[in-house]
Parts: sequence; C-alpha cells; structure tokens
Amino acid sequence: MTLDLKPLIRDLPTNELPEVVKTIGAPSYRSDQLTRWLYRDAVWDWPDMSNMPRKFLNNLAEGYDIRGLVLAERQVSRDGTRKFLFDLRDGHRIESVIIPMEKHATFCISSQVGCAMACSFCATARGGLVRNLSAGEIVEQVLMLAEDMQTEPMSDMGQRGYNIVFMGMGEPLDNMKAVEAAVTTMTDEDGLAMSSRRITISTSGHAFGLERLIASGISAGLTVSVNTCRPDLRRRLMPIPGRTPLPDILALAERYANDRHRRATIAYVLIEGVNDDDAEAAALGRLVANRPFKINLIPLNRIDDKQGAPSRERSLAFQAILKAKGVDTYLRASGGDDIAAACGQLREASDRKGRR
Repeated sequence: MTLDLKPLIRDLPTNELPEVVKTIGAPSYRSDQLTRWLYRDAVWDWPDMSNMPRKFLNNLAEGYDIRGLVLAERQVSRDGTRKFLFDLRDGHRIESVIIPMEKHATFCISSQVGCAMACSFCATARGGLVRNLSAGEIVEQVLMLAEDMQTEPMSDMGQRGYNIVFMGMGEPLDNMKAVEAAVTTMTDEDGLAMSSRRITISTSGHAFGLERLIASGISAGLTVSVNTCRPDLRRRLMPIPGRTPLPDILALAERYANDRHRRATIAYVLIEGVNDDDAEAAALGRLVANRPFKINLIPLNRIDDKQGAPSRERSLAFQAILKAKGVDTYLRASGGDDIAAACGQLREASDRKGRR
C-alpha cells in the first residue's frame, strides 16, 4: 500500500527553513531556534522544542514530520562494531553501522532501501532496489548514531568525533539528489558543521552519477569499487556497473580526485579463486600506477557458501605485487562479521511483522 506521507523537516536544506518560518507567520529568529533544535540538540518530537510556542509547533507538525526513522534493533559485535536496524515510515527497514577505528569512529550509512546494482558479493543487492532514501532519512542516521555514541561512548576514541562513509545499503550515486542534499546539511555550519574531508562516498562505478558528482559542489572523498580488471568477469560480478568499461570509470574518478585535490580510493574485494591471482594484481597495478589513487583490499565477507575470502597469505601476496608497482595498497579487515555488519552484509530485514 502506498502511504501519503508528509515530507520530513530535515529533508529541507537549512537555508530554506527561514522561508518555512516566514510562511507560518512567525518571527524570523524562530528559524535559528528551529535549526538548533533539529541539528545541535537533535530532538525527535515537536513538543520537545521547549522554547517554541505551541501554535507555531502545531503549524510545523501539520506540514512536516520530524522523525523518519525509529530504532528497531541494536546489536554489538565482539569487536565493538554496532549495527542498527531502523524502521522507516512506510514499513521498510535499513541498516547503519558504527565501526570503531584506532582513534575515531566511522559511521557507515545507507542511501537506499536495497540496491539495483546486482553485485554478486553483496547481500543488499539480492533484494533489488525498493526505493531511494530522502535527504532527511540519510541525515537522521547520522544524528541517531551520534546520539548512540554520546549515550555509550567508545573507549579511546579521543575528541576527533566521527567520520561518515556512504558504504551502507544502496548505490549513493544512484540517489544523487538526496545524497548531495544530505552532504550539504552535514557540512553546513547551521547543520552538522562537518568537514567534507571526514565524509566519503563509495560507488560501484555509476558513470552518470560520477559525472554528476564531478559537476556538484561536493568535496567528499571518493571510493570506487573495482574488483577485477577483466571486463567479462566484472560484468559477472557487477552486472550493472560492469556495463561501463573500467578505464572510463577510472578516468572519471581521476577527474574528481584532481578537481578536489584529494586521492580517490579503489576498493577491491578479494574472492578466493575468482579475482585473487597474480595476473589480476599486476593488471590492477598497471591501471592505477602513477594516478591519484590508493587501493583498499577487502577480503570477501561471506554471505553464503558459494564464495569465500582467500587466505591471508594469498591476500598479502596480492598486496605485495601492487606495492612493488609503487601503488599505496592497504589490506582492510571489516569488523562486525558475527552480527552481519561487515562490508557487503547489510540488507533489509524480511521478517518484519505487520508490514504494510
């Protein structure tokens, strides 16, 4: 059933809130108060805006919802990774993750319910694309994860705060309008006031989305998933992104890196017996050497019994070939595997009772 939902107030960029306040007929200073309640104090119910007139709040509530996500489940891995299952207003669900790093936390957030890219090694893609998230639904994930960190701080995190990676459910560049609006709110001084250097957008190689990203005002980091240099294998592993030749994708990523004066990251999921041999490593090294890229090698996080990760020795040998070609290459282990929170394991829960 299609629900007639009101827009979320956090779907709006902060610079449009004064016009909302003006339309209601309230004094202009109310927009500053409203912005602080939405982002600095992150309240989830209109009456909690304690210094606002009830009539003003009632008028806002008639036109906008203040909450798009409700926490349904929270899990904590043995390695400290935290996974959150959120209910959306239309009955669907998304997952987000807090990943403990050495001196900070990283928030892995979703941009879609499901995904249309059909990558064979990703659980999210198996259900296909359900819908895009709105900008407000994306921003609310960050606010709720930050709230969790305040309630239960991670030890040894220091004062650096958190980073954000669009590496959860969905292809961010397939939802470019909402992602751009969300990043704008995250970096706006009146929003979350984050540095763009602490935000990374990860893509499977969405060519049109990369072109829009280059033309946008976003200066976030960029990660491009590659996974093989062989066109036939890439189309098998990544059916939709694989339609665009890899050299074309890397050329777009290089343009973005040069325009933003920061290296892009090449993500390469290592799958045992599929893309982990020396020839693949050498081909990858030839493609990326002397370009503004670094490589993250990610041993496959198992989602079924069909594919697995190579041994650590094989992964290190793959890395060594790339390093020998002068390419900065890092072997990354994903946390949260025991609660299905690792890279490629997020998916919409299918067991919700009473789904509309």
